[in-house]
Amino acid sequence: MSEKSGRPDKMKIFGYSDETFSTEDGSIEVQINPASLKYSRQTKLSGGDNAGTSVPSKNFYQLKESALSFDFVLDETGVIPLRIGETDTTIPDVIEKLEKIVYRINDETHQPNFLKMSWGCFIYKGRLTSLDYDYTLFRPDGSPLRVNVTMKIDGYLDPLTEARQVNRKSPDLTRLIRLADGETLAMWCDKIYGDASYCADVARTNDMAGFRHIEPGTQIVFPPLKRT
Repeated sequence: MSEKSGRPDKMKIFGYSDETFSTEDGSIEVQINPASLKYSRQTKLSGGDNAGTSVPSKNFYQLKESALSFDFVLDETGVIPLRIGETDTTIPDVIEKLEKIVYRINDETHQPNFLKMSWGCFIYKGRLTSLDYDYTLFRPDGSPLRVNVTMKIDGYLDPLTEARQVNRKSPDLTRLIRLADGETLAMWCDKIYGDASYCADVARTNDMAGFRHIEPGTQIVFPPLKRT
């Protein structure tokens, strides 16, 4: 229970324009809390078949982002007040605000916001992958009275946090390097793997368009790599 209001805590969705979650770009409180939260964690494995055995050999490659999905209801029948802040409002107005926070392109960053879901002791950070509406009740004029909203979020884990969580120090395992002026990806691949030709593999892992011209200061994750 909230000590200030005496009412049950509501899930709150925050938008942030930066990946460090320090610059807030709006928030919204759900009208009716989700009945359930679906949360998953996975790892990525790499490797191939071992000669002479029917069991493929899989090695740890990297952590995958977690995933969260949940539904909540917007209801304008009057049974439960529908509000933005302390002001009564309508379903279209709530959807307008929700989409501004979770879906629309931020004018300054030119990408959708990073998101944080907060509900009691549950806090989850990520980015929207889908937003669905299921309209289930209408007025005679066709305006909505009830809609079920489904949100799916991929957890966001920046490379630095990922490297810290893996917490491996062997040169054969995950390392995080900030490229200094004059350094190249080939130089670091040669130093870490003993083979500069791993450039394309590392660039692909970091979602880079190429590996020849990388700005100084760029953070690069060097995962465990083995030739097949």
